[in-house]
Amino acid sequence: MRFTWYGHAAFLVEAEGKRIILDPYTSTAAGTYEPIAEPADVVVASHENPKYHSGLSELVPPFRVLLATEFPPEGEEAAGLRFQAIPVFETPEKLPGDEVTIVHFRAEQLHVVFLGDLGHALSPEELDRLGGADVLLLPAGGPPTIDFPLIPGLIEAIDPAVIIPMHFLTPKINLKLQPVDRLFDALPDWPVDRVGGPSVELDRAALRPRRIVLLEHAR
Repeated sequence: MRFTWYGHAAFLVEAEGKRIILDPYTSTAAGTYEPIAEPADVVVASHENPKYHSGLSELVPPFRVLLATEFPPEGEEAAGLRFQAIPVFETPEKLPGDEVTIVHFRAEQLHVVFLGDLGHALSPEELDRLGGADVLLLPAGGPPTIDFPLIPGLIEAIDPAVIIPMHFLTPKINLKLQPVDRLFDALPDWPVDRVGGPSVELDRAALRPRRIVLLEHAR
């Protein structure tokens, strides 16, 4: 399975011969990130926010769009894969209008968990659905997404093999986020694998030792 980080919360996941784009941004609204401008089999948005998480206008059609806030309890199937969602909130207050989701799916013997804009601790029932994740795509820029003091407990409960940070401060984003070093400070026992590029290939043999895999934005 190949992961490419476009920037902010946008990823391309290539698995089982399919191209899955998660949470695409709109470049003209998200700062100075360049357009993704690539094809996909499936585009999955954790919630509706065309600026930062559901921007479809710059992608190359045709593709199927899945909005995770509208998933039924059993999830949605597309391109031979089943995508499931856990309703959560972007902020600890869990106010109306803050609804987002965690998206997770399985392919090539890997369980991938995309936390999206999660902004609070999770309940035991929610954690039970995510425990033992192989690859965790983690927002690492602090509030309004999950704050750094909550991250160690979340990681201990989910127990991922690999963490890929996203949604943190870069020179190209136009949001007030924290740099990724704040995540490293919160997880001092996790080694950091600085890939030096935007992509990494992972399979079951590449999951150990556990580590943070830091990608550079492709756009």
